[in-house]
Amino acid sequence: MNQSDLDHTALNHPVVNHALLMGALASQHDILLDLIGNRPLHYVDLPVHGNIGDLLIMHGTLAFFHHKHIVPKVSAPAFAYEPDWIRAEDAIVFHGGGNFGDLYAEFGMQGLREDIVNTYRDNRVIVLPQTLYFSSDEAMQQSAAIFRRHPDVHLCVRDKVSYDIALHFTDNVYLLPDMAHQLYRVKAAHANPHGALRISRTDDEKAAATVIPGLDIVATTDWPMVVGDGEQRIDLFRRGMRGMHKYGLGWYGNKLLMGLWADYSRRLVNQAAALFAAHEHVVTDRLHGHILACLMDKPNTVLDNSYGKNSTYVNAWTGSSELVTLQQA
Repeated sequence: MNQSDLDHTALNHPVVNHALLMGALASQHDILLDLIGNRPLHYVDLPVHGNIGDLLIMHGTLAFFHHKHIVPKVSAPAFAYEPDWIRAEDAIVFHGGGNFGDLYAEFGMQGLREDIVNTYRDNRVIVLPQTLYFSSDEAMQQSAAIFRRHPDVHLCVRDKVSYDIALHFTDNVYLLPDMAHQLYRVKAAHANPHGALRISRTDDEKAAATVIPGLDIVATTDWPMVVGDGEQRIDLFRRGMRGMHKYGLGWYGNKLLMGLWADYSRRLVNQAAALFAAHEHVVTDRLHGHILACLMDKPNTVLDNSYGKNSTYVNAWTGSSELVTLQQA
């Protein structure tokens, strides 16, 4: 992708009709059809947890596969995936999101990507749209050196900052919006929406406290509270997948449980949508609080996270919508 391709971002356009913009963003993903081709694919690192943002990405990806008549050969979370399942003709497609780098190193997703890139150099590797972040240049260069040794890595990124980092990893870099845009439009009705809802991070990415003048914020929450008691059921799914994988039944366990997990996690996404529907406006420092509001045609104010992920995304894709306001720190 050259610089002229990067110029087609939200910052370079006047305010536009929201619905037209959402449709245009979803159409950007068609380039993935060429990357996947006719290869059997392993869809790896599916989220089995209560982060609604990751679940929106997963369901957007599954919707894309469904619309394009793509049936993954394997769909698995990182903890129940076995690289020995990879065959010569397979493509490995990694879930998108914001875990490319060392911010969440303890969960092992970056390590799994590096292991597969380092070991399976004859297989095409595609990373779906990610935000890249490394705490140090040294950590970034070490990871990039591993990726550079693979001749067929294709890295999709969600913003210009990530694009510049990704060029250290491969020459095959694509600027694409988040996969959750495949879900437009998310519908949830409420008879009397009122006030503003604030979705505020409580983790390491949380924004600084910000006052939003002119908005009546009547409720404040975050994804863990939205999921609530559902976390207990999520843990049952994780335990079942881990157990079957431990006893050599991971292939069959994923075939059995991932479909059930998709059904249950869709209910969690619907819970979040119902909460959003009860309010007239959304204020959030969660990227997918913003994206879900956009998927629901709901006015929203975006606050940045700790390292600028939200502002770079809005500037690249959604900032020209008449429904979106970016609140600069």
